[in-house]
Amino acid sequence: MRLFPLIGAALLAQNPLVFENPQVRVVKAANLPGQKSRPHVHLVNRVMVHLDKGTLQIAYPDGTARDIPFIAGQVRWDPKVGTHTSENTGGTAIKIVEVEMKNEPPSAIKLSKAPKKAKVEMENSQVRVLRAESLHGFRTKAPQVAIRLSDGHAEWRVPGPWQTDLGGEMIVIEVK
Repeated sequence: MRLFPLIGAALLAQNPLVFENPQVRVVKAANLPGQKSRPHVHLVNRVMVHLDKGTLQIAYPDGTARDIPFIAGQVRWDPKVGTHTSENTGGTAIKIVEVEMKNEPPSAIKLSKAPKKAKVEMENSQVRVLRAESLHGFRTKAPQVAIRLSDGHAEWRVPGPWQTDLGGEMIVIEVK
């Protein structure tokens, strides 16, 4: 009987690859309360889409640490960083969709004007991040990662008009 909760915990603690292509690598990370990573580095910039409320503590080899509190639906730019560990100190299991940017900024893509029905969450030399319920008919010149906030489902979208939505509130990361 106790085997099933252990299997569930083991599955939650994995970071499965959602998809990868020449522009991005998308991972759905899951961390249990108190779970601490091994020392690691991030060689590329990332967009973090938090699916749950929580707190991560990032600790560096020199002994310094910083807490990163977040809420469900929050989007964060996470620049590349050297050796560190991360620990879920928030007391609840968390899921994060991490979108790793493979190309250094910028390419020559000129973005379409953001649609009125979308809120621009952030923009920099590598991405523009939109929040919307629907982008049906929106024509974009850039490839995108679309993430449904209710469950973290993520899709790669090629430039052109949106024919279908994901259903529900979503984050759309336009890759420049």
